[in-house]
Amino acid sequence: MHRASGLILVVEDERSLREPLVHLLRLRHYEVVSADTADDALQAVRTHKPDAAIVDLNLKRGSGRDVIVRMPPKTPVIIFSGTIAQSGELERIRPRTRLVEKPCSLTWLIDTLDEMLERSRQAAVVNGPSAVAS
Repeated sequence: MHRASGLILVVEDERSLREPLVHLLRLRHYEVVSADTADDALQAVRTHKPDAAIVDLNLKRGSGRDVIVRMPPKTPVIIFSGTIAQSGELERIRPRTRLVEKPCSLTWLIDTLDEMLERSRQAAVVNGPSAVAS
């Protein structure tokens, strides 16, 4: 399977946010897998091995935190949440994790993702493929 810009996992239970975000990511030539529950997201991580993820912490079914801690450590993750207090610990304990607070521009969110993926790719070039492998 050809990945033009990479495969992104979007974990968001609010359809009004998830659908426009998925659409914009596809316009930027990303492949996208989306989930609205923690269980579906964890299955997607195992099945698809995404290059990056955008994860809401507060889901109606399950917690985005469970998804974030099970992502491979070198995989960039954006915590997309309105709950800042809950995300700080994740940013400290998990490398390549950044909080983007809701509400925000989806374009800015994707620009942040682009930047994180580029840094990950640069690390792979400098340190070899094991730098970004799971």
